[in-house]
Amino acid sequence: MATLLTGLTRALTVLEELAAAGPKGLPIREIAAKTALDKAVVHRVLATLKAKGYAEQNPESGDYFLGTSSLALADVYLKQDNLRGILHEAAVEVSAQSNELCHVGVTEGKGVRYIEKIEPDHSIRVVSHIGIVNPQATTSLGRAILAAQCGNRSELDAYLGQESNDRVWDAVSQAHTQGFALEIEENEPGISCVGVAVVRDGQPVAAMSLTAPADRMPQERQMELGNLLRSTLAKKLPPNLSIPAIY
Repeated sequence: MATLLTGLTRALTVLEELAAAGPKGLPIREIAAKTALDKAVVHRVLATLKAKGYAEQNPESGDYFLGTSSLALADVYLKQDNLRGILHEAAVEVSAQSNELCHVGVTEGKGVRYIEKIEPDHSIRVVSHIGIVNPQATTSLGRAILAAQCGNRSELDAYLGQESNDRVWDAVSQAHTQGFALEIEENEPGISCVGVAVVRDGQPVAAMSLTAPADRMPQERQMELGNLLRSTLAKKLPPNLSIPAIY
């Protein structure tokens, strides 16, 4: 077993407590109590973290909270290339369990860019490839993303403009109540899709979908695939990512 670096371990432990405390922060005495470290040690750790931007201090209360450098690390981690890697295992699993085509997409303006495509054992003829950008309004990936960021019709209209219509709102509204978005033969004749968004701090960063011939996608199958996506993502996502709540 590798020897752990004591100083680094202490710094990471303090960082974890700052993250758990949120924007309100903590005084040194509470950080010391929670980490079981001496106050002098905690003070030195915080001074180092503060110098590097990983901790900040409230000038009035003296409490410490997580710094912007920590948030920047998360932003880098969740860039498109990393999201593909983060979501790859879940995509492979849902494709294998459903034996259907799985796509992963990320937001790009009012579109959704496809960054992953997992083929099932049997071939499905669809016009999709990694890198393609389709409108959010007409894809299950995009509609899942829209549902995660638009809580009502006025927000949807403001975001989509002329692309907003009753059909899109119905799909978004349905996604609010059942936890996944549908697209039935709108992008391609004979093809239907079910999509679930992936969110960070309440904002969508990606979505995952399953695609199948429309004649193999009755309502019961839609529910089955939507719930499979939700359960797999809930199990596979790292702590800083989640799926939207149903409401």
